Formats: sequence, structure tokens, C-alpha cells
Amino acid sequence: MVERLKVGVVGCGNIFNLAHKPALKALRHLAKVVAVMDINEEAAKKAGKELNAKVYTDLDEFLNEDMDVVEVLTPTYTHAEIAIKALKAGKHVIVEKPIALTVEEAKEMIKEAEQQGLKLFVGHVRRFDKRWIQIKEVIKSRNILPVQIRKTEVQHLPFPADYWYWDESKSGGVALDLGVHVTDFLRWFFESEPIEVFAVGKAIRGEARVNKTFDHVIMFIKFEGEKTGIVEVSWSYPLPAKYGVFYHHLDIIGKNGRIRYTPLDAPVVGVVKSSFEMPRFSPMLSTFPEAFEAELKHFFECIRSECDPIVTAKDALIALYIAEKARESIRKGEPVRLNVEELTSSSP
Repeated sequence: MVERLKVGVVGCGNIFNLAHKPALKALRHLAKVVAVMDINEEAAKKAGKELNAKVYTDLDEFLNEDMDVVEVLTPTYTHAEIAIKALKAGKHVIVEKPIALTVEEAKEMIKEAEQQGLKLFVGHVRRFDKRWIQIKEVIKSRNILPVQIRKTEVQHLPFPADYWYWDESKSGGVALDLGVHVTDFLRWFFESEPIEVFAVGKAIRGEARVNKTFDHVIMFIKFEGEKTGIVEVSWSYPLPAKYGVFYHHLDIIGKNGRIRYTPLDAPVVGVVKSSFEMPRFSPMLSTFPEAFEAELKHFFECIRSECDPIVTAKDALIALYIAEKARESIRKGEPVRLNVEELTSSSP
């Protein structure tokens, strides 16, 4: 029996509590959380108590702990600094998407992992969601040959205007934060590289306008082989509070068929209490909890067996690159060319 991996967690906030904590508990036979760290001492202590782990509020002290892998579950603008420090400390790294705030930061992370001979995993959880896996298998088995894919992921972002998500210098805005889910999804399904993106952004809610950012973005992406991806990502949908409903829509047109899927994230039922609510099918809304468990299980197994993951750090780099170029297109008001070969050849 191989000894369990020793895991450290940095960031004990939303994504930790909703997704990673239950997944880590379910995977106790593979990994043991030995330490948690958060600059919010109360959040760190709560996490440490629940996982029976040592508690830290200082990153350097935390990284001195004996650990095999560090999970980075912090705001996007901190990913690169924390991940690189963890890699320099000799730990494998699992980081939530987006891999980083900028392409240059992502390249530095990949370079550091390769120099240290360590693994860098990025949590593009859509690739582990059974719905999308099954649909991709149908595309293969039925020889659908997609030529156009439209993917929508929209919600009502529940955070106030001073929260870091609304600050584009910290989150990258909706085009990057939510957009990388869809840009990676399109590459995964098309199995082709993007060559051009044209994007349009709107500031609909007051939180977006006061932060001079966009909360609704449409991207048109040309892929090799005359394939077209249409992306809609939004934080502006006027749905009930408390996250509201995370709404997906997928429409695939192929040479040999069509697939359309709109998951019912919540039944069309109102529950009247002090306010109108809608039942939630999952605490994350955007995906099933089991997908996070499958994702971490796969990453842990890759560390144990030294295999390559099904979604690589370079996949995450390209997803970020497309989203970054979409933001450039919005600013310029014109299409922007993409060169993935140049991007990946200039990265380590």
C-alpha cells in the first residue's frame, strides 16, 4: 500500500468550502491534509479543525511543512506568486483556474515546475464533469464532426462591488475568470487550435460600471479547419440572489449531426419564504461536486504514478491566452489573431 500523499491547502474561502473540502474528505484513502493556510486566521482555524490539520497564517512558515503537494485556492492575482514559492519549496502544485492573471505569469509557473522537476496541475474542472465527458464520447462514437459550438455560462455574481472579482486587475474580469472555462472547453471539443478571436463586452450592472469592467462578454473564435466557437459568459443575469442559477447552454453543429444540451440547474419552481428562491441542484451550481473529486483523484494519481494529466498546464496557458486576446479585442474593437504555436514554443 502506497503511503498517502501529504497535502497542504492555501486559501480556505469559497471554492475550498464548496468544492475542495468535501472532495479531500472523500479522498482520505489517497491523501491527507496536513496543513492549511489563510491570511484570515478564523477561516484557517475552521478549516484546520474540520480536516485535523495544522493551521498557518504565514505562507513561508506553511511551506516549511513536510508536504508532497500544495493546493492553491486563492484569488487569481495571487496564483503565480504562491505557486512559484511552493514549487521552489519542492512541492507539486494544484492551482484553481485560471492558471494565473496573465500569460507571462503562467509561463513563469510552467518554467519553474519544469526546472524543479515537479508537477503543476490546473483545475479546469469541466473536463472532469460527467456530462461533458459523455457528450464528447457521443461526438466521437457518432462521428458528429463539429464545425460550430456555442457554449454559454452565465450567472448573477453575488458579491458586492468592492469584492476582488469585480476588480479586473485582480480577477481578469468575466472574460478571463469565467471565460477560461469555455475557451478550454472549445479546444477540448474541437481538438483544434484557435487562430482568431473577436469579442464584445458590456457593462450592465452597477458593480461592473463602477469598476470600469465588463460583466457580459461574447467571443467569436475561429479555429483551424474552418471551425467556429461562440462564447457567452456573464455575471449580469438578473436572477435571484444567493448565487441565483448558474445557467449552461451547449449547441454543437457537426457535419454528421447536432447536439444540444441545456442542463436544468434548478427546477422551475419558486420557494416562497422571506424572499423568492430556486432549489439548487449543486452547491457549486456550475458543476457537480463529484467532478472536483474526480479531478483531485486524477491529479493525485498522476503524482503517484508520474503520468501526464488529461488537462495540462499548457492547456490552461492556452485557455488563458485566448481569454486575454479576447480582452484585447474588446479594447481594440476588432478581431485579434492568435498564434498558439508561437505561444507554446516561447514557453518552456
